[in-house]
Amino acid sequence: MASPRRSSTSSNRRTINSATSTSPSAPALPITPRSRASYPITRSPLESPSISASLPFDWEAARGLRDPPYSPLSPKRRSVRNSSIGTPDRKGVPTKRAVRKQSLCEKITSLPSRIAFEISIFPNNVPLPAPKTSACLIGGTLHFIHFCIRVSQIRSVPDSDIGWEDMYREDNNVAWFDWTVPMTCLLIVAASLNALFLFTHTKLYHLHLQPDPVASPHARFVSAPTDPPSLATRLRTYAWSAFLAFWRFLLGISPSSSPGSSAYGSPRVQELEVWTPSEGELMLFCVYSPIHVFLWMLWNAGNWIMMAAVMVGVSFQARILTTTYEALLKDRAIIAAEVLHEYDEKYVSPRIHPVRKDACVMTNEAEIVDHSMLR
Repeated sequence: MASPRRSSTSSNRRTINSATSTSPSAPALPITPRSRASYPITRSPLESPSISASLPFDWEAARGLRDPPYSPLSPKRRSVRNSSIGTPDRKGVPTKRAVRKQSLCEKITSLPSRIAFEISIFPNNVPLPAPKTSACLIGGTLHFIHFCIRVSQIRSVPDSDIGWEDMYREDNNVAWFDWTVPMTCLLIVAASLNALFLFTHTKLYHLHLQPDPVASPHARFVSAPTDPPSLATRLRTYAWSAFLAFWRFLLGISPSSSPGSSAYGSPRVQELEVWTPSEGELMLFCVYSPIHVFLWMLWNAGNWIMMAAVMVGVSFQARILTTTYEALLKDRAIIAAEVLHEYDEKYVSPRIHPVRKDACVMTNEAEIVDHSMLR
């Protein structure tokens, strides 16, 4: 396209020059100006994604095609799901949904799997009350059973021999073993087992990046958690350890405490045993502990008021102590979380998400295209 235009322009110039040379007094012919080449910008820089902005600009909201997130044009109400109202008929009235029901054969064939599933999740599928409520009910029942036992033991003893029940039975050749003895033993065992489970309910944490011993009596160096060795290897290791411990005890040699490696050659890490008491066990310990069992054994018709006051005081004191300490732990956790939150808000977030803006300048085509190159 450029070469024909140049030839026509040169021919026009020759014609004009020849005309002017032949007739110098004739007026000059008009010249058609050359068309300017245009380079349109097909895409605006504003439509490109921002480099510094953290969130992309919502062009759909800027063009009015949808509501912006900061100021909705019209409040939107949450519509009801179509599955909950059914499919409307021709008159616009929603019809009842069609739900497929299992046949009798399907119910019978799925019954064994259902029973196996319920057994596998037992006792989590039993609708039990809250742990604190269950502990209070169990503790009250144990107190009532112990009260019945003590009433049965004291009823057969005259008032003059109260407090000397054992000597009275020996003098009158009364059998000391009756149904109250095994029941008392069962109550002692139940209270002791609850206390044992409460204070041995722990969770283990391995400090892999802490080579130095931490200041805790529950921390010790153990073998790294890997695949356990075979039974024969463990028996040989325990036998050798027992043999060495026996001769160290006889010779008065203290065992080496180097935390470098274990007996199996694997690296050793620091293990922290953290006490995690159960809520129900803790409440049952406050209501019915081994101390309450021995207080019931000292209860008789002459000191029942004092013993009842002592048992209530022990339960109240233990409960107040546990509640206060739980509140202390929660307050410490809140303070630690708030310290980290303030540190993030003041020092971390301003450096990660700085406030920036994109400044754009509108220009004209004449400032971009160099017309001198087109001449």
